[in-house]
Formats: sequence, C-alpha cells, structure tokens
Amino acid sequence: MKTSRVAALLLLAAVALAGCGGPAARWIDEAAAAHAQADAFVRGGEPARAARVLDELVSRPVPAGVAAQDRRAVLQDAYARLAGLALGQRAPAQALRYAEAGLALGEARDVFTSALRTSRGRAHEGLGQDAEAARDYEAAQVVAEALLQQALSGRGAQ
Repeated sequence: MKTSRVAALLLLAAVALAGCGGPAARWIDEAAAAHAQADAFVRGGEPARAARVLDELVSRPVPAGVAAQDRRAVLQDAYARLAGLALGQRAPAQALRYAEAGLALGEARDVFTSALRTSRGRAHEGLGQDAEAARDYEAAQVVAEALLQQALSGRGAQ
C-alpha cells in the first residue's frame, strides 16, 4: 500500500534524524535502502527480486536500541509490501502468511495495521474465504475511519 510506504519512509527519516546512532540507525538506513531497491525492481518488472530484498529485510535480526514501535512499523510495512507482491503474483496463500506475520507483531490504530488487515482480507478473498475476508476488511475500515477522524480533528500528526 503506497500510503503505508510513505508513512514508513517518513518514520524512518524521523528516526534517522533523531540520531539514534549505531546499529539501530544502520538498520533503519538499511530498511529504507531495501524499500528503495524493491521499488526499483518493481518498476523494472521484477517483483520476485523485490520480494527477495524485502524478505531479507524481515529475516534480519533487529538490533538493540530500536524502539518497539519503530521495529513494528518498519517490519509491518515490509510485510504488507510482501503480501501485496504475493497477491500481484496470484499467490494468496503466501500473501496470507506475510500478512499474518506482520499482524503477529502487534496491532494499533495506524496505517500499518490497516494495510496488513487489507492485505489479509485480499488473501482470504483469493482463497475463497469470504467470511474471513469480510472481517479483515471491516477491521481495516475501522482503523482507516479512526485515522481519518484523527486527521480531521487536527490530531493526525501525533
């Protein structure tokens, strides 16, 4: 989901600018580079290579010093992108595994949870699991509505 990627990149930039230093800063930089490389592969018509880059990102250990909410956001964004790539390759079972791995990191009322719920819903739909898909779409919509309400009330950038 493009909105999720933009939010994650903004988060990555903010964390990097905050000067967390050392291995944590390198991990954040590596995550941003992995997303940029994946973007290039997708633009070049190589979604499988993009998926490999993002798979490597989520497989690496997260260094100490990365705040829990930053860890979750970065990894969930990558899992959502992986799920989207799998869906694009008509692999809903793989997309479901990625979405569930991302959601296993925790849920919040943010774009990352919404993107993963939507991806999981699309995966369920692709597998013919309509009731599960509907539940995920509804959960994603609840989060999206809460985010919209926050933005409209002026609390969107908290």
